Amino acid sequence: MLLVTSSCLLALLVGVVAAPEAWHLAAAPVLIVTAIHLSAGALLFRGVRAALSAAGPVAGEMAVLREGLALLAAQQFQSPKLRALAARVTEAGRTVGDLELWFGVLRERTKDWFLHLSLWMAAGTQTALALDAWRSRHAAALPEWLDAWAEFEALQSLACYAYENQEDCWPEVREGKPRFEASALGHPLLSRARCVANDVRLGEEPAFWVISGSNMAGKSTLLRSVGLACVLSQAGAPVRAARLTLSTLRVHASISILDSLQRGTSRFLAEVERLRDTLQAASHGPVLFLFDEIFSGTNSSDRHIAADAVVGALKERGAIGAVTTHDIALASIARHGGKNVHMASAGGGPLDFDYLVKPRVTPETNAIAIARMAGVPV
Repeated sequence: MLLVTSSCLLALLVGVVAAPEAWHLAAAPVLIVTAIHLSAGALLFRGVRAALSAAGPVAGEMAVLREGLALLAAQQFQSPKLRALAARVTEAGRTVGDLELWFGVLRERTKDWFLHLSLWMAAGTQTALALDAWRSRHAAALPEWLDAWAEFEALQSLACYAYENQEDCWPEVREGKPRFEASALGHPLLSRARCVANDVRLGEEPAFWVISGSNMAGKSTLLRSVGLACVLSQAGAPVRAARLTLSTLRVHASISILDSLQRGTSRFLAEVERLRDTLQAASHGPVLFLFDEIFSGTNSSDRHIAADAVVGALKERGAIGAVTTHDIALASIARHGGKNVHMASAGGGPLDFDYLVKPRVTPETNAIAIARMAGVPV
C-alpha cells in the first residue's frame, strides 16, 4: 500500500511538471488511492487504534533492542556458552531494524511537518498493518531473542561484579543436607572499609539462629548478607566472604514487608502470606528462610505462639535459616534445634554498635535511650 501511494504521488508531481494543463488526468490515481485509504481506515479503525496504542509505549525502546541484539551477535566469544547465545540472535539485529523503521513512522506521524501527509497516506493504518505482518513472521523468534539477550545481560552483570570484587571468594556449592557455612561474611553493597564481617553456621546443629538485639544493631543487614550470598552463589558469582560452603537452597525471605491499600492487605496479613509460601516451599525441597521481626504486627502472646509453630514446622521439613526479633520472649523458639545469638552496642552509647554476632540472648535494649536522644519525653 505504501508503494502504491508513493507511486501515485510521484506520478502526480511528474504529470504536473510535464503537462500542467492535464493535471486532472494525473490526479485521478491519487484520488482513487485517497478513497481506498479512507475506506480501509474506516473498516480497520478499531483494530488499528488498538494496535497503535499497544505499540506506543515500546516505540522508544526499539533502538536499544536493535543495538543490543546486534552487539551481541557481532561478538567473537571464546566461551561455548556465550557463542551459543550469540548464535541465537544472528539475524535479530537486522530484523528488529526493519521493525524500528515502522516505529519511527509511528513516532513522527503526528508531528507538524508530517501530519497532513501522514493522514493522506494513512500512515497509521499502514504502520499497524506492517507491525502485524512483522509479528506474523517473527512472533515465535522474538521471545527467543529476548531470552538470549536477557541471559547475556545477567551473565555480564555477574562478570562485572566478579571483576570489580576480586577479593571476594568463590563459594563451594555441594549437594547433601541443607547447610550454609560462611567465614567473614559481609554485605556486598557496603564498602570494605565499613563492612563488618561475621561467621555464620547453619545446618544440622544449629538449624537456625534466633537473633535478638537492639534497634539498628545490624540484624536486618545480616539477614540480607546471608540471602544475597546464597543467591549469588547459585547464580555463579563470587560472594563477600573469606569462605562459603553451602548446599542448593531456595531463599524465602520476609524482610521489609509492607501493607497494600490496593490489595486491601495489612502488613500482618502480607507477612502471614509470605510465611505460608515458605512453609509450602519447604515441603518440596531445601529452603533457607530469613524472617525479620517475625509477627511483629500482633500482640506478644500470639506472636510467641505463632512464631514457635512456624519455626517448628520449618525445622521438621528440613529448612534452615534465621529469625530476628526485639521480643526476647521469642528466644524460646530456639528449642526446635536453633541457637540464640544477639547483636548489640559495643558498650558505649546506645548507638555505639560493633555489628558483631555474639552468643546468647541480648542483655540490653536501646529503644528508650534512642527516643530520649531524639527529644521524645519518655
